[in-house]
This record gives sequence, structure tokens and C-alpha cells, in this order.
Amino acid sequence: MTNKDEDYITISDEAQLNNLIEEIKGKSLFGRQLKFSDRALFLTLLESLDIDYTEFTKNYFYIDNRRNLHISESGNEYVWISTHGLIAKNKATTNRAVNSCVNQYTVISLLMDKAIEISQSKTVYDVDSYDFGYLCELSPALFHNILFYIEVFCKAYLSLNNVELKNTHKLSVIYNKTVETMNARKHNNSLFQVRILDPLFKFVDHVNSIPGNFKEQYVKYDDNPEDDTVIIFETERLQNLITIFELSQDFIIDYYYMGNKTYYLKSGLFQKLIEKAKTEEEKNRIRKVYSYLNEN
Repeated sequence: MTNKDEDYITISDEAQLNNLIEEIKGKSLFGRQLKFSDRALFLTLLESLDIDYTEFTKNYFYIDNRRNLHISESGNEYVWISTHGLIAKNKATTNRAVNSCVNQYTVISLLMDKAIEISQSKTVYDVDSYDFGYLCELSPALFHNILFYIEVFCKAYLSLNNVELKNTHKLSVIYNKTVETMNARKHNNSLFQVRILDPLFKFVDHVNSIPGNFKEQYVKYDDNPEDDTVIIFETERLQNLITIFELSQDFIIDYYYMGNKTYYLKSGLFQKLIEKAKTEEEKNRIRKVYSYLNEN
């Protein structure tokens, strides 16, 4: 039984239920999503495991760290059972490129949250402080992970468009292929182009400007002696950066589930901006800044 990406094992009779109970009591290691065709079968499961149903319904989950048993009933009409204890039930999607993007977004989000926390600390201005020392470690970590996020984000978009890209870590190649695909799929003149893809170009352009033989595939190892990139720890700038990543992540998930129906890909953004302008001066400024939206 499948619901989008989620696969369920259906328990529909006593024989299947008894097998499940034996697995749990026998300490087999698994984590599964299950559907019980009859509510009575689920109640029998709880009873056989000495779980009081009334207590269970207070939170609709049961956790026993001694038995490493976690049972939780979802509002989406399935039951999650793990004999490992608390573990994640599945990956974000069935698309490896999208999953890679989601995972890296988690990493960059945590780093950005820490960066903002550090930027708001008064002690960070003291070069002998712990916060300033941490700043020196956080700056290259941010740079490395931002570049990696842009790579996996673009590759996720390309994957969802069935565009094959030969193994490469070079951002300029990956980004240009993304722009090419955007235009070919008529995804330009949209929020995706203006609020996500355009801002990311600043990073791609920066990498291209680094002197010497900058090796993007080794950026995680800091194996680029001529690179002296620094991150400016100014709260407002960091928050603007977070917004770009949040939008990109929201877009890639929305695009995965909705395809071209996502509002990020609705065309005609240029005309909408013109229509919202209140003065002729504002309209001229929009024409100057966003005229490229109508070129493709």
C-alpha cells in the first residue's frame, strides 16, 4: 500500500498480527509503517505488549527505552513501530538528489543559526574571547557548506527535470546547466529565477573570481591555499542569506510534489512587478533591473 513516497505494511488478519508480535518480542530489529485493516487488530497488539490503550491515547505514542520499543499512531492513518527505539522513519523523498539537498539544508541551517547567535554576542568583538575564536572556525565551515548546498540544490532541480549531468563539482558548469534548463522548461520570469537562482549566482561568481587553481571538489578539505574567502558576520546579512536557503528548500520540496504547479514557477513575474509599481520612476527602475526576465 503506497501513499506518495510512503510504503505501508498492511496487517489484515490474526496470522500477520501474530508474526508481528513474535518479531517484536523476539527483539528483531526493524522500523516500519503499518496499516491495520481492523482497529481490533491494533488493540490486540497493544494488549499483547502490555500497553494500556487508555494511557496510549493520551499522546498516541508509546516509548519504552528498556525494550527499545517505540510505537506511534499517526494522524495520517498509519502506525509507526520501531524496535531500535527512537529513529527516523524514512528519508525525505525517493529522489536521491532531492534527499541530498534536504540533508545539506539541515547542515547549513544549523550553521547559520549558530552564525547569527555568534554575530549577536558582544564578546565576539574581543579577539581573545571564545566567541571570536569560534568565529574563525565557523567562517570556513560556512563557506564550504554554502558551496556544497548550491551544488546539491542545482543537481536536485536538474534531477527533477530528468537532466543528466556528468560527474562534476564545478559550480559554474552546474549553475549554467541549471539556468539553461530553467529557460528550456520556461521556468524563467518566475519567483524561482528572481528570489532563488539569481541570488545564488553571487556565490558562483565569487568562486570564479578566486585566483589560482581553485579546486571545488576539495573545498571540504580546505585544500585551496590561495583562497582567503571570509564570511561577514553581520546579523542582517546572515538573515538575508537564510531567507534565500529557506526559499530554495521550500521550492525544491514543492517542485518535487507539485511539479510545474508550484507557485514558484508561475511566469509573468516581470509584468506583475510593473503592475505593482506606483510611480513611473518605480516602473523604470524595474525595467532596468529586471529587463532580462523577458529576454528568454
